[in-house]
Amino acid sequence: MENEILKQLKEIEKRYKRMKQLFIGFVSLVFIAVFCLGFTETYKVNLIRTKGIIIEDENGKDRILIGAPIPHSVDRVRTDTSLVRKYFANDIYPKDPNKYMEWYKKYRHSAYGIVFLNDKGIDVMQLGEQLSDPNVGRRIFLPTGILLNNNKGMEVGGFGTHTFEDGRSGVALGLDDPGNGREALHAAVLSDGTRALILQDANGKLVLGFGKPNSDLFKNKDSLKFVGIKYFDRKDNLLWEQKINKTE
Repeated sequence: MENEILKQLKEIEKRYKRMKQLFIGFVSLVFIAVFCLGFTETYKVNLIRTKGIIIEDENGKDRILIGAPIPHSVDRVRTDTSLVRKYFANDIYPKDPNKYMEWYKKYRHSAYGIVFLNDKGIDVMQLGEQLSDPNVGRRIFLPTGILLNNNKGMEVGGFGTHTFEDGRSGVALGLDDPGNGREALHAAVLSDGTRALILQDANGKLVLGFGKPNSDLFKNKDSLKFVGIKYFDRKDNLLWEQKINKTE
């Protein structure tokens, strides 16, 4: 009986020593950690200066390009001619895809700002200045603003300003008809005094607002400003108009 008790006491003593060693070790680690942290300097970044940023998705594909200009991406369709032929050429100009590829060589694909790509690498939104050409032709100006594309890369809307080489500028909002690719609604404020709202479908367009003398938009062939509404057929023939007044 006595021997059994002594055996249990020794076992308890061993466990106590083991726990004591573990406790001392734990306290030592905590002390070392606190001591090191006390001498660690905390850095606060107030400015990040870089040439470009590429943000990937969970699968490692490039999805957001940021820069001035935006950085090159191996996943972007617009700058890969084999992917351009696959996704754009046959749909946009099916009667002669090779001809489309010749035109495409002159398109501008860069931008100063942010470009968002979908999971196929197609541009779905651009935000910034000197934005890219649409994939159906060249722009006559470099817009500053926001451009929206569908999942096939076709432009469906935008809002922004533009400045021509002679210094003239304007601001416009455009929303396209997903059925035929034409602009369904276009609001424009131009430097020549034109203020217009344009609504159109496959049959024609309704133009209302203020037009400058000899305006190409309102097609008023006189030296007076046009104030009112005009309706043109799809061949731009005037079918109806309502003049509100005439001003010099």
